[in-house]
Parts: sequence; C-alpha cells; structure tokens
Amino acid sequence: MPWPNMPRRALLNSATAAAILSHCRPPAAAAGASAAVFAQRFSVAGNISPLPPLGQYSRYEDQLSSPKGAKALSLTMHFDFPQQFQQIGRALGGIAFVDGNSGLRVFVLRAPLPGTALAETPKQWFAESIFSPDGQLVREGVEIDAYKTTSAKMIDAPEGAATARRRIALKYTVITPANQRATDRFAFADVYEVEGVAYILFTSAGATKWEGGEKERCERIADSFFVG
Repeated sequence: MPWPNMPRRALLNSATAAAILSHCRPPAAAAGASAAVFAQRFSVAGNISPLPPLGQYSRYEDQLSSPKGAKALSLTMHFDFPQQFQQIGRALGGIAFVDGNSGLRVFVLRAPLPGTALAETPKQWFAESIFSPDGQLVREGVEIDAYKTTSAKMIDAPEGAATARRRIALKYTVITPANQRATDRFAFADVYEVEGVAYILFTSAGATKWEGGEKERCERIADSFFVG
C-alpha cells in the first residue's frame, strides 16, 4: 500500500502531482520501422557496361539474394549511373556508388514491409526505415540529424519488373564529420515490392546543388532502377 505513514493532505497532494505528471508525459513511441540495409548480392560481383553516348552513363547489373522462404533464390536488378562514380560497399556484399566530387550517393537497400502492401504503407515509414539508427546509411558513418518524407506516389514499372513500384521524395539533414555542421540533402527512394519486401534504390545529393543539376541526375538514376 503506497505512502502508509503519509498524512492525508500530503497523500492527496502527491496523488494530484502524480496524475499531472502522468497526463503530461509523452506517449510511448510506436514500434520503429525495420531498418533498411544493403540488399545483398547473389553474385560475386555485378556487371558494369557503358551506355551511349560513351563517357556519360554506365549500367550496373546484378542479382540480389532473396530472403529465406522466397519463391526464387535471386532477383534481377539494374540501374544506370554517371561513369565518374566510384563503387563502394563490395566487401560487405552490398551495392553502393558515390561521386567523390559532388557527394551524390546511391545505395541499393532492402527492408521487410510492415505487413501492408507497398501502396498502403505510410510514406513516413520509408524515411524511418532508411534513416534508422540500425540502417545502412548510419552504418556507413552518416550522422542523421533530422528527416522527413516530402511526397510519395505509385508509378509505372517497366515490362518484366515487379509490378508494385513507388517513388518517395525525402529531405534530411546530416552532421558533417569534419566541422560538425548541419547540411541539408534531398533524395529519391525508388521502391519495388516483392513478396512483402521493399527493394529500395536510394539516391541523394546536397541541397545547395540540387536545383543546379543534381536533382536531374538523381531522378535519372531512380528512373532506371529495375527489380524483377
């Protein structure tokens, strides 16, 4: 029995204070989205081939490992990227590219959907999954300060690809490791659903160069993404 030796007035005051604190306390956070991590390669290494006109874009083609219990062992995947990009993440079995000059980045990620179809999944779920503290971006050393989903829409998938496809636009803020400054970035996440799993091509660039050509480059990369 609480407060057994407390006077009645003190008991009432304490109970009132406890009720007020309980009322003001923020609600418990909902269960977080599953973290988006590297979609693992099924192959030893992907294939890169130049696209016309020469010197501008290349195509990366590979097979992605399917989750345990999936109908197929692997999925075909490809996307186009500017030829000056450098590939990273191969030692971890993942697929990622970076432009060392502009900072534009590309990651191929995977996360199980939260029991909903791709079209019905809340748009904020994608941001929570991609920017999760346990996600691949944070594992790669990216310090996320803030993020939000700015738009989401279902789009047409190319022939032969998985039919459910969605395009997510995001804005987020990172803390640069060199000087600890907050820097804004914009991104597209192109997402396919296969057997309840989201396969995500995430491509982002700095806000200062977004309208100067980086948006178009990110959009072209996202448009070229294929999973099927």
